Amino acid sequence: MKITKVRAVTHEVQNVITGWKISLGSKDNHELIFVRVDTDEKIFGVGVASPGAIYISGDTGVHHLELINNVLGPAIVGVDPFELEAITRKLDSLTRTAERAKAGIDLALHDLMGKALGVPANKLFGGAVHEGVRVNRLMGMFPPREMAEKCKAVVQQGYTALKLKVGTTLKEDVERVQRVREAVGPEVTITIDFNQACFPKEAIQRIQKMEPYDVAIVEQPVKAADLKGMALVRQSVKPRVMADESVNNSVEALRIIETGAADIISLKIPKMGGIFKARKVAAVCEAAGIEYLVGTAPGSRLLDAANVHLAVSLRNLTLPCEIGEFERMAGDPCKGLEIVDGYSRPPAGPGLGIEVDLGKIGLEK
Repeated sequence: MKITKVRAVTHEVQNVITGWKISLGSKDNHELIFVRVDTDEKIFGVGVASPGAIYISGDTGVHHLELINNVLGPAIVGVDPFELEAITRKLDSLTRTAERAKAGIDLALHDLMGKALGVPANKLFGGAVHEGVRVNRLMGMFPPREMAEKCKAVVQQGYTALKLKVGTTLKEDVERVQRVREAVGPEVTITIDFNQACFPKEAIQRIQKMEPYDVAIVEQPVKAADLKGMALVRQSVKPRVMADESVNNSVEALRIIETGAADIISLKIPKMGGIFKARKVAAVCEAAGIEYLVGTAPGSRLLDAANVHLAVSLRNLTLPCEIGEFERMAGDPCKGLEIVDGYSRPPAGPGLGIEVDLGKIGLEK
């Protein structure tokens, strides 16, 4: 089997919870790049790349399209799609970063390989060790009372874990957490995510003020490059500290471990370049005995299907994962994945197991 064609198109989805903000900025519309990889045996796979907001990724959808259609895609035509290591090395030789664009190709290849063998994608990398995964739902940075109301509505749908975006003022952040805890009760797991908003001592002060409200995990409290500062936060507060923006690959995961900067690492398929590379980061975590979870980029059931296939394969996974954000997006051209009672299970069909409306996005032929 050989790859004959790689094509990428753009598609926009809309956040139905409008006014969504994080400490870095706000964005209600999200551009997705759908990728189709065809072969000489008439089997094809579909993946999705998530360029993300430019203030997070530093990249654009236009650049993704240019790279996939004119650089990365043509470079793997004629290659066996099962030769993932060789493909990954080839793509890395063409561009040092652009991991989000590479992730779209990686997902299409996993979808293709699963379809070729007639097995779910997780069977390609060891199979499932978990039947399903508890879902951690995100909530944007709204005024405290409004945020509490929105979180209560999410919990009433059956979710038992929330991640709250924070990062304005000490008073407002503490009130956000207090009101959400009062609204959802004591049993819901709460993570807070600063998205790099604080200096170390500022983060410590805020987190300590939140102690009465039982915060379980604090994500990326300081700038991504400030590993010494994040280590200080970790040593000074009760909740576990999770690295997100600080970790994009295995080398950076190793630095986090060596500096003692975090207790947990967030594995994100888009920024790490796909399932293949994300699993390498997971292996570093397992070797070091550090916890991990699967993080998200909002957008599509196709991406979250890949996330849940990855999550159920991780032997040391115990934490809830961010694999339900497709529920707040309108315009997703995909179906075949739903959350039931706060849990996600991998689709049983071959590949990623998702039905994509190829006509809707212009990839039908």
